[in-house]
Amino acid sequence: MKVGFVFECQDQGPDELLYTQVAKDLCPAFEISQENISPLGNKHAVINDSALDVAIMIENGCEYVFIIWDRMPKWKLGTGKCGDDIATLIEKLVASRIDMDKVFMCCIDEMLESWLIADGRGVTNYFKSINHLNSKFPDHKSKADQSAPKQRLENYNGKYNEYKDNIGILKGLNKDYSRAVKWNDSFGEFVNNIQSICPH
Repeated sequence: MKVGFVFECQDQGPDELLYTQVAKDLCPAFEISQENISPLGNKHAVINDSALDVAIMIENGCEYVFIIWDRMPKWKLGTGKCGDDIATLIEKLVASRIDMDKVFMCCIDEMLESWLIADGRGVTNYFKSINHLNSKFPDHKSKADQSAPKQRLENYNGKYNEYKDNIGILKGLNKDYSRAVKWNDSFGEFVNNIQSICPH
């Protein structure tokens, strides 16, 4: 099953690397090729300019396309509300005559790292493997606990680089996303979308 992805990151950025990996982990039947991945660089471009990319992916044979962006930080003209972003995005997609049954819109609250720190095992396992930290990184179960996640990671390790560390943290979860799904609703929605279309 061919699926496509639109991201707000740069090419081979953290969003692209992590979400495509989660998708493959959860549904090995997904065929994800580079031609059907569109890293648009920023949230404004995702919300306003992704319709053409989605149309091309569907023409390429993608049965579904995931559009993924972070709720925060809000872009210059944005409100920081998922509902507002989704309303604008729907308007653009409908105007371009995209079949909305083929599109999943995933506004992640608050950002990728918010669900990545929800289950502390990934952070603990990764940093322990590279610098032998013994202290356990706690679970972050609530929305308040998941705010400013990059700062929390930096406070824990002394330094943090999303391009280098995020994929290691993900691997530290050992493909077990059950806690992150339970404690971060937006990530849970992304996972549910994958499971709803994955051939069994």
